[in-house]
Amino acid sequence: DGFAASLKLNGQPCNKYGQDIASLTLSVRFDTSDRLHVHISDTEKTQYQIPQWIVPLDKGLGVDKRHHSLEFTHAHNETSGFGFKVQRDGEAIFDTTGHVLVFEDQYLELTSNVAADANIYGLGESPNWFRRNPDNTTITLWNRDVADPFGENVYGSHAVYMELQSKSAKFHGCYLHNSHGMDVVLAPGTVQYRVLGGTLDLYIFGGPTALDVIDQYTQLVGRPACIPYWALGFHNCRYGYTSVDEVNQVIANYSRARIPLEAAWTDIEYMDKTRDFTFDAVNYPVSEMKKQLDALHARGQKMVLITDPAIHVDDAYGTFVRGRDQDVFIKNADGSLYVGQVWPGYTVFPD
Repeated sequence: DGFAASLKLNGQPCNKYGQDIASLTLSVRFDTSDRLHVHISDTEKTQYQIPQWIVPLDKGLGVDKRHHSLEFTHAHNETSGFGFKVQRDGEAIFDTTGHVLVFEDQYLELTSNVAADANIYGLGESPNWFRRNPDNTTITLWNRDVADPFGENVYGSHAVYMELQSKSAKFHGCYLHNSHGMDVVLAPGTVQYRVLGGTLDLYIFGGPTALDVIDQYTQLVGRPACIPYWALGFHNCRYGYTSVDEVNQVIANYSRARIPLEAAWTDIEYMDKTRDFTFDAVNYPVSEMKKQLDALHARGQKMVLITDPAIHVDDAYGTFVRGRDQDVFIKNADGSLYVGQVWPGYTVFPD
Protein backbone atom coordinates (compact mmCIF):
# COMPACT_ATOMS: atom_id res chain seq x y z
CA ASP A 1 0.00 0.00 0.00
CA GLY A 2 3.02 2.31 -0.32
CA PHE A 3 6.77 2.67 -0.04
CA ALA A 4 9.56 4.63 1.68
CA ALA A 5 12.80 6.15 0.40
CA SER A 6 15.75 8.17 1.66
CA LEU A 7 16.51 11.69 0.46
CA LYS A 8 19.94 13.32 0.80
CA LEU A 9 20.84 17.01 0.67
CA ASN A 10 21.58 18.11 -2.89
CA GLY A 11 24.85 20.09 -2.73
CA GLN A 12 26.04 22.38 0.03
CA PRO A 13 23.64 23.54 2.78
CA CYS A 14 22.41 27.11 2.55
CA ASN A 15 21.41 27.38 6.23
CA LYS A 16 19.46 30.52 5.36
CA TYR A 17 16.69 30.36 7.96
CA GLY A 18 18.11 27.64 10.19
CA GLN A 19 20.17 24.49 9.83
CA ASP A 20 19.65 22.38 6.71
CA ILE A 21 18.71 18.80 7.53
CA ALA A 22 20.82 16.54 5.35
CA SER A 23 18.93 13.26 5.68
CA LEU A 24 15.19 12.99 5.02
CA THR A 25 12.73 10.13 4.73
CA LEU A 26 10.02 10.02 2.08
CA SER A 27 6.98 7.94 2.98
CA VAL A 28 4.16 7.35 0.50
CA ARG A 29 1.02 5.45 1.43
CA PHE A 30 -2.25 4.87 -0.40
CA ASP A 31 -4.51 5.23 2.65
CA THR A 32 -7.82 4.74 0.86
CA SER A 33 -8.91 4.46 -2.76
CA ASP A 34 -9.03 8.27 -3.04
CA ARG A 35 -6.57 9.53 -0.39
CA LEU A 36 -2.80 9.60 -0.73
CA HIS A 37 -0.43 10.30 2.17
CA VAL A 38 2.97 11.82 1.29
CA HIS A 39 5.23 12.53 4.26
CA ILE A 40 8.70 14.08 4.04
CA SER A 41 10.32 14.07 7.47
CA ASP A 42 13.76 14.25 9.05
CA THR A 43 15.25 10.78 9.37
CA GLU A 44 16.40 11.45 12.94
CA LYS A 45 12.83 12.42 13.91
CA THR A 46 13.81 15.48 15.93
CA GLN A 47 11.38 17.82 14.15
CA TYR A 48 8.07 18.36 15.93
CA GLN A 49 5.13 16.35 14.64
CA ILE A 50 1.57 16.62 15.90
CA PRO A 51 0.96 13.63 18.19
CA GLN A 52 -1.84 11.28 17.22
CA TRP A 53 -3.42 11.67 20.65
CA ILE A 54 -3.80 15.44 20.11
CA VAL A 55 -5.27 15.26 16.60
CA PRO A 56 -6.37 11.67 15.90
CA LEU A 57 -6.15 11.02 12.18
CA ASP A 58 -7.84 8.19 10.35
CA LYS A 59 -5.07 5.98 8.94
CA GLY A 60 -7.22 4.17 6.41
CA LEU A 61 -6.97 0.47 5.70
CA GLY A 62 -4.40 0.95 2.95
CA VAL A 63 -5.00 -0.15 -0.62
CA ASP A 64 -2.85 -1.46 -3.44
CA LYS A 65 -1.81 1.35 -5.76
CA ARG A 66 -3.35 -0.58 -8.67
CA HIS A 67 -6.76 0.07 -7.10
CA HIS A 68 -6.14 3.73 -6.30
CA SER A 69 -7.61 6.72 -8.14
CA LEU A 70 -4.31 8.64 -7.78
CA GLU A 71 -0.88 7.93 -9.25
CA PHE A 72 2.39 8.95 -7.57
CA THR A 73 5.65 9.46 -9.45
CA HIS A 74 8.95 11.08 -8.50
CA ALA A 75 11.94 12.46 -10.35
CA HIS A 76 15.34 14.06 -9.83
CA ASN A 77 16.45 17.23 -11.57
CA GLU A 78 20.08 18.34 -11.56
CA THR A 79 19.07 21.91 -10.79
CA SER A 80 16.05 21.60 -8.52
CA GLY A 81 16.68 18.16 -7.03
CA PHE A 82 13.90 15.84 -5.85
CA GLY A 83 10.33 16.38 -6.96
CA PHE A 84 7.13 14.38 -7.06
CA LYS A 85 3.87 14.43 -8.96
CA VAL A 86 0.39 13.20 -8.09
CA GLN A 87 -1.95 12.57 -11.00
CA ARG A 88 -5.62 11.68 -11.42
CA ASP A 89 -6.63 10.23 -14.76
CA GLY A 90 -3.40 11.57 -16.27
CA GLU A 91 -4.01 15.09 -14.95
CA ALA A 92 -1.49 16.49 -12.44
CA ILE A 93 -3.15 17.68 -9.23
CA PHE A 94 0.01 18.18 -7.11
CA ASP A 95 3.37 18.60 -8.83
CA THR A 96 6.59 19.79 -7.16
CA THR A 97 8.91 18.89 -10.03
CA GLY A 98 11.13 21.74 -11.15
CA HIS A 99 11.04 23.46 -7.75
CA VAL A 100 13.62 23.34 -4.97
CA LEU A 101 12.63 21.56 -1.76
CA VAL A 102 13.99 23.35 1.33
CA PHE A 103 14.02 21.44 4.62
CA GLU A 104 15.65 23.23 7.57
CA ASP A 105 14.99 22.90 11.27
CA GLN A 106 13.09 26.22 11.34
CA TYR A 107 12.03 26.63 7.73
CA LEU A 108 10.37 24.37 5.16
CA GLU A 109 9.52 25.31 1.59
CA LEU A 110 7.53 23.24 -0.87
CA THR A 111 6.15 24.48 -4.19
CA SER A 112 3.57 22.84 -6.45
CA ASN A 113 2.59 23.73 -9.99
CA VAL A 114 -1.00 24.83 -10.56
CA ALA A 115 -2.87 26.51 -13.38
CA ALA A 116 -1.94 30.15 -14.05
CA ASP A 117 -5.44 31.25 -12.97
CA ALA A 118 -6.08 28.50 -10.43
CA ASN A 119 -9.47 28.12 -8.75
CA ILE A 120 -8.40 27.58 -5.13
CA TYR A 121 -10.70 27.60 -2.11
CA GLY A 122 -9.92 27.25 1.61
CA LEU A 123 -6.75 28.06 3.58
CA GLY A 124 -8.63 29.80 6.38
CA GLU A 125 -9.23 31.55 8.58
CA SER A 126 -9.36 34.91 6.85
CA PRO A 127 -12.12 37.38 5.90
CA ASN A 128 -11.74 37.18 2.15
CA TRP A 129 -13.37 36.32 -1.15
CA PHE A 130 -14.59 32.73 -1.44
CA ARG A 131 -12.20 32.01 -4.32
CA ARG A 132 -8.65 32.83 -3.34
CA ASN A 133 -6.83 35.33 -5.54
CA PRO A 134 -4.16 33.29 -7.38
CA ASP A 135 -2.17 36.37 -8.39
CA ASN A 136 0.66 36.91 -5.86
CA THR A 137 -1.41 36.47 -2.71
CA THR A 138 0.14 35.54 0.65
CA ILE A 139 -2.17 33.71 3.04
CA THR A 140 -0.82 33.63 6.60
CA LEU A 141 -1.85 30.85 8.97
CA TRP A 142 -1.18 32.20 12.46
CA ASN A 143 -3.99 32.47 15.00
CA ARG A 144 -4.71 35.93 16.40
CA ASP A 145 -7.60 37.89 17.86
CA VAL A 146 -8.27 40.91 15.67
CA ALA A 147 -11.36 42.70 14.38
CA ASP A 148 -11.78 40.87 11.05
CA PRO A 149 -9.23 42.68 8.85
CA PHE A 150 -9.96 41.87 5.22
CA GLY A 151 -7.42 39.51 3.69
CA GLU A 152 -5.50 38.91 6.93
CA ASN A 153 -5.23 36.05 9.40
CA VAL A 154 -7.64 35.78 12.31
CA TYR A 155 -8.78 33.17 14.84
CA GLY A 156 -8.09 29.76 13.24
CA SER A 157 -5.58 27.99 11.01
CA HIS A 158 -6.69 25.39 8.48
CA ALA A 159 -3.97 24.36 6.06
CA VAL A 160 -6.33 22.67 3.64
CA TYR A 161 -7.53 23.76 0.22
CA MET A 162 -9.50 22.41 -2.68
CA GLU A 163 -8.92 23.27 -6.30
CA LEU A 164 -11.29 23.12 -9.25
CA GLN A 165 -9.39 22.28 -12.42
CA SER A 166 -10.77 24.12 -15.41
CA LYS A 167 -10.03 21.47 -18.02
CA SER A 168 -11.62 18.49 -16.29
CA ALA A 169 -14.12 20.41 -14.11
CA LYS A 170 -13.05 18.15 -11.23
CA PHE A 171 -12.06 19.00 -7.68
CA HIS A 172 -9.17 17.73 -5.60
CA GLY A 173 -7.81 18.75 -2.22
CA CYS A 174 -4.62 18.98 -0.19
CA TYR A 175 -4.10 19.13 3.58
CA LEU A 176 -0.78 19.90 5.30
CA HIS A 177 -0.74 18.38 8.79
CA ASN A 178 1.53 20.90 10.49
CA SER A 179 0.83 23.18 13.47
CA HIS A 180 3.63 25.71 12.90
CA GLY A 181 3.00 29.20 11.59
CA MET A 182 3.15 29.37 7.82
CA ASP A 183 2.57 31.42 4.71
CA VAL A 184 0.87 29.88 1.70
CA VAL A 185 1.81 31.95 -1.33
CA LEU A 186 -0.38 31.82 -4.44
CA ALA A 187 1.31 33.04 -7.60
CA PRO A 188 0.46 32.57 -11.29
CA GLY A 189 1.28 28.90 -11.87
CA THR A 190 2.30 27.89 -8.32
CA VAL A 191 1.18 27.38 -4.74
CA GLN A 192 4.03 27.51 -2.22
CA TYR A 193 4.20 26.53 1.45
CA ARG A 194 6.62 28.44 3.70
CA VAL A 195 6.54 26.82 7.12
CA LEU A 196 8.41 27.65 10.33
CA GLY A 197 9.20 24.06 11.31
CA GLY A 198 7.90 20.54 11.65
CA THR A 199 7.62 18.21 8.68
CA LEU A 200 5.89 18.13 5.30
CA ASP A 201 2.98 15.83 6.15
CA LEU A 202 0.67 16.01 3.13
CA TYR A 203 -2.63 14.35 2.36
CA ILE A 204 -3.94 14.52 -1.21
CA PHE A 205 -7.66 13.97 -1.85
CA GLY A 206 -8.83 12.80 -5.26
CA GLY A 207 -12.37 14.18 -5.20
CA PRO A 208 -13.63 14.44 -7.91
CA THR A 209 -16.49 16.62 -6.60
CA ALA A 210 -16.28 19.34 -3.96
CA LEU A 211 -18.49 17.25 -1.68
CA ASP A 212 -16.18 14.27 -2.19
CA VAL A 213 -13.16 16.34 -1.13
CA ILE A 214 -14.94 17.51 2.02
CA ASP A 215 -15.99 13.95 2.77
CA GLN A 216 -12.43 12.64 2.27
CA TYR A 217 -10.95 15.43 4.41
CA THR A 218 -13.37 14.95 7.30
CA GLN A 219 -12.88 11.18 7.12
CA LEU A 220 -9.21 11.94 7.86
CA VAL A 221 -9.47 14.63 10.57
CA GLY A 222 -12.89 13.75 12.00
CA ARG A 223 -16.49 14.55 11.18
CA PRO A 224 -18.09 17.74 12.52
CA ALA A 225 -19.57 17.26 15.98
CA CYS A 226 -23.33 17.06 16.21
CA ILE A 227 -24.61 20.42 17.42
CA PRO A 228 -27.78 21.05 19.48
CA TYR A 229 -30.87 21.87 17.46
CA TRP A 230 -31.26 25.29 19.09
CA ALA A 231 -27.81 26.32 17.82
CA LEU A 232 -29.25 26.41 14.29
CA GLY A 233 -31.71 29.16 15.20
CA PHE A 234 -31.32 32.95 15.28
CA HIS A 235 -28.91 34.30 17.91
CA ASN A 236 -28.27 37.86 19.03
CA CYS A 237 -24.64 38.66 19.81
CA ARG A 238 -23.03 42.08 19.95
CA TYR A 239 -20.15 43.79 21.70
CA GLY A 240 -20.99 47.08 23.36
CA TYR A 241 -24.14 46.62 25.49
CA THR A 242 -23.70 48.75 28.60
CA SER A 243 -26.01 46.98 31.06
CA VAL A 244 -28.23 43.97 31.67
CA ASP A 245 -31.22 46.30 31.24
CA GLU A 246 -30.11 47.13 27.70
CA VAL A 247 -29.75 43.43 26.87
CA ASN A 248 -33.23 42.79 28.30
CA GLN A 249 -34.61 45.53 26.06
CA VAL A 250 -32.98 43.98 23.01
CA ILE A 251 -34.49 40.59 23.87
CA ALA A 252 -37.93 42.18 24.32
CA ASN A 253 -37.64 43.94 20.96
CA TYR A 254 -37.28 40.59 19.22
CA SER A 255 -40.63 39.53 20.66
CA ARG A 256 -42.24 42.83 19.68
CA ALA A 257 -40.96 42.46 16.14
CA ARG A 258 -42.06 38.78 16.13
CA ILE A 259 -38.55 37.64 15.25
CA PRO A 260 -37.78 34.18 16.68
CA LEU A 261 -34.76 34.29 19.01
CA GLU A 262 -33.09 31.09 20.15
CA ALA A 263 -30.24 32.52 22.22
CA ALA A 264 -29.11 35.82 23.69
CA TRP A 265 -25.36 36.25 23.95
CA THR A 266 -23.65 38.72 26.26
CA ASP A 267 -20.09 39.77 25.52
CA ILE A 268 -17.36 40.55 28.06
CA GLU A 269 -19.05 43.74 29.31
CA TYR A 270 -20.84 41.64 31.94
CA MET A 271 -17.52 40.95 33.68
CA ASP A 272 -15.91 42.90 36.48
CA LYS A 273 -12.96 44.63 34.77
CA THR A 274 -13.14 42.02 31.96
CA ARG A 275 -11.94 39.25 34.28
CA ASP A 276 -13.32 35.76 33.62
CA PHE A 277 -15.87 34.24 36.03
CA THR A 278 -16.87 37.60 37.50
CA PHE A 279 -19.83 39.98 37.12
CA ASP A 280 -19.97 43.77 37.09
CA ALA A 281 -21.85 44.45 40.33
CA VAL A 282 -23.24 47.76 39.03
CA ASN A 283 -24.22 47.15 35.41
CA TYR A 284 -24.60 43.36 35.38
CA PRO A 285 -25.40 42.29 38.96
CA VAL A 286 -25.74 38.55 39.48
CA SER A 287 -29.30 38.90 40.77
CA GLU A 288 -30.44 40.60 37.54
CA MET A 289 -28.50 38.14 35.36
CA LYS A 290 -30.31 35.27 37.11
CA LYS A 291 -33.66 36.95 36.41
CA GLN A 292 -32.71 37.27 32.73
CA LEU A 293 -31.71 33.61 32.62
CA ASP A 294 -34.97 32.50 34.23
CA ALA A 295 -37.00 34.62 31.80
CA LEU A 296 -35.17 33.17 28.80
CA HIS A 297 -35.61 29.61 30.02
CA ALA A 298 -39.31 30.22 30.66
CA ARG A 299 -39.66 30.97 26.93
CA GLY A 300 -37.48 28.05 25.85
CA GLN A 301 -34.54 30.33 24.99
CA LYS A 302 -30.86 30.09 25.88
CA MET A 303 -28.23 32.38 27.39
CA VAL A 304 -24.60 32.38 26.27
CA LEU A 305 -21.92 34.28 28.22
CA ILE A 306 -18.68 34.82 26.33
CA THR A 307 -15.53 33.78 28.19
CA ASP A 308 -12.00 34.62 27.03
CA PRO A 309 -9.16 32.09 27.57
CA ALA A 310 -7.03 34.77 29.23
CA ILE A 311 -6.70 34.98 33.00
CA HIS A 312 -5.67 38.28 34.59
CA VAL A 313 -2.37 38.14 36.47
CA ASP A 314 -3.37 39.41 39.91
CA ASP A 315 -2.63 37.82 43.28
CA ALA A 316 -5.96 39.15 44.54
CA TYR A 317 -7.86 37.36 41.73
CA GLY A 318 -8.93 33.93 42.89
CA THR A 319 -9.08 32.36 39.43
CA PHE A 320 -5.45 33.25 38.76
CA VAL A 321 -4.29 32.05 42.17
CA ARG A 322 -6.08 28.70 41.84
CA GLY A 323 -4.76 28.16 38.33
CA ARG A 324 -1.23 28.98 39.38
CA ASP A 325 -1.46 26.65 42.37
CA GLN A 326 -2.77 23.83 40.16
CA ASP A 327 -0.07 24.51 37.53
CA VAL A 328 -2.51 24.78 34.61
CA PHE A 329 -1.05 27.75 32.69
CA ILE A 330 1.15 27.73 29.59
CA LYS A 331 4.82 28.28 30.37
CA ASN A 332 7.94 29.57 28.67
CA ALA A 333 10.85 27.25 27.93
CA ASP A 334 12.55 28.30 31.19
CA GLY A 335 9.52 27.25 33.23
CA SER A 336 8.17 30.75 33.93
CA LEU A 337 4.57 31.65 33.12
CA TYR A 338 3.93 32.77 29.55
CA VAL A 339 2.37 36.23 29.99
CA GLY A 340 0.45 38.03 27.28
CA GLN A 341 -1.76 41.10 27.20
CA VAL A 342 -5.49 40.84 26.57
CA TRP A 343 -8.56 42.75 27.82
CA PRO A 344 -7.80 42.77 31.58
CA GLY A 345 -4.11 43.64 31.05
CA TYR A 346 -1.33 41.12 31.70
CA THR A 347 -2.77 37.62 31.32
CA VAL A 348 -1.86 33.95 31.39
CA PHE A 349 -3.50 31.14 29.45
CA PRO A 350 -4.76 27.71 30.51
CA ASP A 351 -2.99 24.84 28.75
